[in-house]
Amino acid sequence: MKWFKHDSDSRHDAKIQKLRLKYGLEGYGLYFFLLECVAGTVDSHNLTFELEEDAELVSAATNIHIERVEEMMRYMVNLGLFESDGGRITCLKMALRTDEYTQHLMRKMNSLPIVSGQTPDSVGIKSELREQNRTEQKRTEQKTTRASRARFCKPTVEEVAAYCAERNNGINPQAFVDYYEANGWKVGRNPMKDWKASVRTWEQSRKEKSRSKNQGGLSLLKEIAR
Repeated sequence: MKWFKHDSDSRHDAKIQKLRLKYGLEGYGLYFFLLECVAGTVDSHNLTFELEEDAELVSAATNIHIERVEEMMRYMVNLGLFESDGGRITCLKMALRTDEYTQHLMRKMNSLPIVSGQTPDSVGIKSELREQNRTEQKRTEQKTTRASRARFCKPTVEEVAAYCAERNNGINPQAFVDYYEANGWKVGRNPMKDWKASVRTWEQSRKEKSRSKNQGGLSLLKEIAR
């Protein structure tokens, strides 16, 4: 995982405040060091959000005595900043703070981090993840729908001719295409969305003009007859 979201007010989180009160910036720094260790192992083949480094490796990397590392890590687990199950330490809530690529992987693989000993916190996180995934899927579907509606392909003269012949409306397809090509394929001030609908509008307008012309001719004949 390339990066994870870090709230700018993390220091005000109640659990982190307790960690800082007990261990100061040493504990605060170790917490985010461990988060980076977890994030560094997340990829398409590993979505467990498990800490692979043990206390010995963490101690060597941070230059903090191994016993103090173990003590601080136990305290973080007790606070609920991490989960522990059979010697495995995980940070499931990180799944809510992953980069877009990892979010995409989890949605694509329908994969959520799982631990056998489910604490209330981990169950809540999984529920939140599922809800987040549903929301993201809904947003993606809405974006796709909007994009498909917004996408407009200009018709060729041949396509317009075929549609006009199908409706037998007598509209000149070349005149139709030329007219909208000249005005940027707009209906009024708005971009055209459905050229067939515009053909039908022309068709209706043509019928109305023809009807009006015929009615005018009949009126003239009646006047002459008088």
